[in-house]
Amino acid sequence: MKINSQIISIPPYISVSWDKVSLLQTKNSSDGADLLLVLQLTDGKEVSIPNLGPAVINEAFEAHIQYVENQKESLPQQKSGEPEAQKSPAGFMQQLMGLTPDQLSGMPIRFGVSGMPGMEGMDMAMQHNQAQSDTPDLPPEVIEKISGVAKLLTGGDLSSFPKPEAHCNCTHCQVARAIHGISKVDPEVEEPITEEDLKFRDWDVAKVGDKLYTATNPLDTKESYNVYIGTPVGCTCGQEHCEHIRAVLSS
Repeated sequence: MKINSQIISIPPYISVSWDKVSLLQTKNSSDGADLLLVLQLTDGKEVSIPNLGPAVINEAFEAHIQYVENQKESLPQQKSGEPEAQKSPAGFMQQLMGLTPDQLSGMPIRFGVSGMPGMEGMDMAMQHNQAQSDTPDLPPEVIEKISGVAKLLTGGDLSSFPKPEAHCNCTHCQVARAIHGISKVDPEVEEPITEEDLKFRDWDVAKVGDKLYTATNPLDTKESYNVYIGTPVGCTCGQEHCEHIRAVLSS
C-alpha cells in the first residue's frame, strides 16, 4: 500500500494517480459494520475499499487535500471575481464530500485546518439549534456523508456523539438521529389510546393454573390473592363473594 500526494495504491482494489480521482468520500457498508473509502474516478467508475482503519482513511484524505492544494498553487493567481471559497478549506471539503455550496453552507460544521483537515471543532460545532427546528429534511446522501465523516473522526465509536432533541429537525438533530439510528418523531402523530387504557382496574388478574388465578393490586403488587373458580369457589383472603373473586369472574 502506498498513499502520497501523487498516487493512491491499495492492492488489490486500486492503484491510480490523484489526477484520475474526481471525488473522495466515505460510506457505511451495507450491514453498517464497516466504513468504506470510496473513490469516484474521472471516467465515472466508483471504487469502494473496505477494512481500512481510521488512520489509513485519514491518510488518504490528507494526501488528496495535499494534491488539491499543490494543484491550486500551480495555477495562475486567482482572477478578480472568482469565488474565494474555492481556495478555502471548506472548498476542499466541498470537493471531497461531493456537496453543493448551498448544502455545505447549511451544515452546522465549521471547517478549519487542524486535526483532520477541514474538520476543526466538529464536535463543538455540532449543536442543537431550536431556532432551526423546522429545517427541511436533508437529502439522505448528505446525511450519509456527514455521518461517515463523524464515524471516521471518532474511530467508529459514535456513542458519545450528541443525541437529537425530540420533535426538532435542525441539521444537528437530523444527523444525530441518523448516527444513533433513531426514527424521526412526528409531533402531530399521537399514540392511539386503546379501550384497555381507559379501563380503571382495581385488580390485575392472571391465570396461573387450571381454574386458578391471581388477583393483584395494581397500586401495590405485594397485595395479591389466589382465587380458585372450581368447586368450591374460594379466595385466599378467606371471604366468600369477595371482590377478588368478582374481578376474576369478570375478567
